[in-house]
Amino acid sequence: RDPETGAHLERIREYSLLLAQKLSQREEFCEQVDGDYAQLLYLTSPLHDIGKVGIPDAVLLKPGRLTKDEFEIMKRHTVIGGQTLETVSAAHPGAQFLQLARDIAWTHHERYDGSGYPRGLTGEEIPLCGRIVALADVYDALTTKRVYKPAFTHESARATILEGNGTQFDPAIVEAFLAQESYFITVRQLLTEEAPAAVEEPRPAVAVP
Repeated sequence: RDPETGAHLERIREYSLLLAQKLSQREEFCEQVDGDYAQLLYLTSPLHDIGKVGIPDAVLLKPGRLTKDEFEIMKRHTVIGGQTLETVSAAHPGAQFLQLARDIAWTHHERYDGSGYPRGLTGEEIPLCGRIVALADVYDALTTKRVYKPAFTHESARATILEGNGTQFDPAIVEAFLAQESYFITVRQLLTEEAPAAVEEPRPAVAVP
């Protein structure tokens, strides 16, 4: 029901993987962000907006900017998605895939300074997966055409992300983005059209060191 294309989801997981791979090289993240974590993030990040299934068509499919009241309704997709995946995760307590998907759905619109939604979490209160997908999602939103805006250049998106360093975004993840930005550009170029049907074992579109 979401008007965004499947290519959006493909790009989100590619960007998220690029960020995780760079974070894995940092001492403070290397124990948490191993190969298994990166692969789980790659597989679960496309579920970040699953809660949009509960948003009315009049808001979800509106061909233009949302009003303040409509935006409040749209914000509920984080809670709907988080609660839905929480219910499934509770029924399968050993499924790390579901736990990561739940955290991403619930927290990918939180901001590092606490001004995000739905809970107003700050800093490391926000799960790492949510902090990663937050930057990936914003970059993709900025660099793709939407009904209410043209696609911005990489340079413009980069400037916006730098402006949000330490407020909207975790500084460590901004550093990872800067280190991987050439790959971000490549992914954007490769996945600008509708993505092909998913394969049984999806593979990253860009190989990185």
